[in-house]
Amino acid sequence: MQARTGNGNSWGLSSLSSQFQVVSRLQNNSGRGGGRVWRRRKLTKKDDMLRYKLERVPFLEEEIRKIREGGKLLTMDIHRLLLSEDNRFDFVNEIAAEANELVETNMDDYGGKKKAILQVLSDRVTDTTGFYRPDAYAESDPFKPGPNYLKEEFT
Repeated sequence: MQARTGNGNSWGLSSLSSQFQVVSRLQNNSGRGGGRVWRRRKLTKKDDMLRYKLERVPFLEEEIRKIREGGKLLTMDIHRLLLSEDNRFDFVNEIAAEANELVETNMDDYGGKKKAILQVLSDRVTDTTGFYRPDAYAESDPFKPGPNYLKEEFT
């Protein structure tokens, strides 16, 4: 190919050399596994509790946390109670009335973290199914041991 000189020349020696450099870069990159792979999103989901760097049993504690945070345990209990009742509407009204009575009798206990409706549901599940549920589904944080932690472990 000849390089023309003149005003209307679109092909010059500089453009030929730049094309050659692009081709040589592509050949060099293909020999060592290609270039970088660009991904739009990260492929791994980070666990929020990893930043605390606690010693833990990863699978079990993550599953327990998912169940508690997602409310799956409560949902399963409500579903089980509704299936055991003949008239669901009366059952819901009974639970609501019982929760209202609890709030009226013990106003100081309910309203913060402890909810009356959860108290009634946990009592019903404990009574009818035989599975123990803590009061109002309140769980102490398993990652923060209480004051009796050392006593229980060493005694």
